Amino acid sequence: MDIRERIANAKSPEEMEQYLLDLDSEFRFKCRRCGKCCKNQDTILFNARDIYNIAKKIGKTPKQVIEECAEVYIGDSSRIPVVHMVPVGLQRRCPLLLPDGRCSVHDCKPSVCALYPLGRVALFQDVKDKDAEMTRENIRVKYIINDYNCGSAKKRNTVRSWLAQFQIPEEDEFFIRWNVVTVNLSAMVRKLEENNCSEHTLQMLWNAILFALYVDYDTKEDFMPQFEKAEEYLLNLCRKFRDMTMDQRPDTDGVETAANDLEPVNM
Repeated sequence: MDIRERIANAKSPEEMEQYLLDLDSEFRFKCRRCGKCCKNQDTILFNARDIYNIAKKIGKTPKQVIEECAEVYIGDSSRIPVVHMVPVGLQRRCPLLLPDGRCSVHDCKPSVCALYPLGRVALFQDVKDKDAEMTRENIRVKYIINDYNCGSAKKRNTVRSWLAQFQIPEEDEFFIRWNVVTVNLSAMVRKLEENNCSEHTLQMLWNAILFALYVDYDTKEDFMPQFEKAEEYLLNLCRKFRDMTMDQRPDTDGVETAANDLEPVNM
């Protein structure tokens, strides 16, 4: 069973904690630069910063990167658009891998790749009202060791030293804010689905989320101010639809009207 499945299936907080690492936890791993982790890999999900960095590195737009390197689908559990890297060729290689086995975006590779074999998880705690807006105060960041079949156990590392080696912030402001936005969007969409929201409305929302969250960035401008603008827009969207669905008799007409008022998005 995959480590993330073991965490998801844990029957108690104590059972879940045994799989989690903090910054000073130790693990043994040394990369051999064999490239195995870049092949037969079908679990890479991009976040907005990954897409922006890749687009800027290779001189394309975020939309082009998504079209050429990924697929978009609605997550089974998250119920919001997910951007998933699509392997290519018989070896199912990462589309960003060069013929000689080097990464074409090594200096700005996706977060999940830079962390490997570590993984990073955002745990939401102290949630007393499931319908309330999630905030950064509800988040606890922990780490895991992914299952891997490459490298060696010759080198002892701490999570902290591994992050420093790959210039990943211990306090990653973007990672926290990304998780706050996505968990609130997920709650909004699931609530709308529970209230039998029309497929037309859901599709308009999904398009708006995809565009604001992943696509609407100018690589000539700094990333974070643009993300903050998207964050504000999407959290306000969550609040607007939450207010309409909180009553015992949801304002379905208001939901439909609000969705129709969204800016049309041509993806």
